[in-house]
Amino acid sequence: MMDFQHFITQLEITITNYLPGEESQQKMRVNYDQSIELPFSKNNSTPAAVLILLYLEDNEIHFFLTKRSNELEHHKGQISLPGGTQEENEELTHTALRETQEEIGINKTSISIIGSMTPLFVPVTGFMIHPFIGYSSNKLEPTPDPSEVEAIFSVNISDLLNETNQTIEKRNIRGYDVEVPYFKLNNYEVWGATSMILSEFRDLIKSINEE
Repeated sequence: MMDFQHFITQLEITITNYLPGEESQQKMRVNYDQSIELPFSKNNSTPAAVLILLYLEDNEIHFFLTKRSNELEHHKGQISLPGGTQEENEELTHTALRETQEEIGINKTSISIIGSMTPLFVPVTGFMIHPFIGYSSNKLEPTPDPSEVEAIFSVNISDLLNETNQTIEKRNIRGYDVEVPYFKLNNYEVWGATSMILSEFRDLIKSINEE
């Protein structure tokens, strides 16, 4: 893996000039065998933000994922990036930082935002998710908020880049037969919106590695 600060600099340059976009996100989209009517549209979506927080551990670049509490209203028990709903008069970057501090206990003042990726609309819950990438040069010791987060785990970006950690299988969700692509990261299955966001992030990293 390249030097951390060099990687961050390259990421900052790349993200302002190139985003893999929806085509990259769609690689990890859940595919339904039949047409279904979903309750939300982009016109009535709720703004939200998530953060891919990069940091160095054992000379490797990592980021955090969380397992959401089963007590939450939306996406309970699923694997997610730290994040949540935008508050009134709040910039989305502040949403990502605030929610990261609330959910995993990382002080937002220790995080620098690199940039944002392609917004992702989730028609099942009505959220328009704005993914941000940030980094910290500090030694990070996350602490979960038990009301929102059941567990926190760290992912090495080399595992995200490893094609053998991506698979697809048929499942039945809410009574519908679907094909679910997912990443297997630290023995957790990462699918849905989070995997779609990470798919774009992975392709972004690949574009840097190819330079």
